[in-house]
Amino acid sequence: MSDVNIAGRCTPMQQVDSTLWYCHHCSAIVSIQCTHAVREAFCPACVEGPLEFCGHFSGIPGLQLGNA
Repeated sequence: MSDVNIAGRCTPMQQVDSTLWYCHHCSAIVSIQCTHAVREAFCPACVEGPLEFCGHFSGIPGLQLGNA
């Protein structure tokens, strides 16, 4: 099997919603990129939560998003 991409056969990427969140417990700033709206999130650093929603952003230049 080959990993070669064939031109014109790529599936277009879905619109990604990028949000910023803040943890009052450990002061972590967390970004979440997801194809659906996130209503509540918990801190991946200290596992406390919920995180405080800070707002949306358009993305980080040069960053490729993938499935986690």
